[in-house]
Amino acid sequence: MRVLLPALLSGVLFLCASQAFAEGVDPDTGRDIFFKHCKACHGVKGDGKTFAANVLNPPPKNFTSEKSRQELTEERMIRSVSEGRKGTAMMPWKSRLTPPEIRAVVDYIRKKLMNL
Repeated sequence: MRVLLPALLSGVLFLCASQAFAEGVDPDTGRDIFFKHCKACHGVKGDGKTFAANVLNPPPKNFTSEKSRQELTEERMIRSVSEGRKGTAMMPWKSRLTPPEIRAVVDYIRKKLMNL
């Protein structure tokens, strides 16, 4: 049993790492995508305090607020990035980003900007 458990855990870790590399997304991808496509509206810190916020109605989402932390599930964020948000300037990204890239940028926002 002592030999089987480490071997099993090693296999699981290998499969997870292989899947991430097979999808072509490295750990920095989410940050890079955010800085390339999202920061103009959402800001470097994700707080929505940008020039764009002055001209957009409604303003871009402030990911750093407690309200956002409570309301924005991972699934909702993936759907919003993929499909866009009606009645806002948030456009759909599913034709420009792959599903793994969308997940990477959502993971970056949740972990680094929302502290979840």
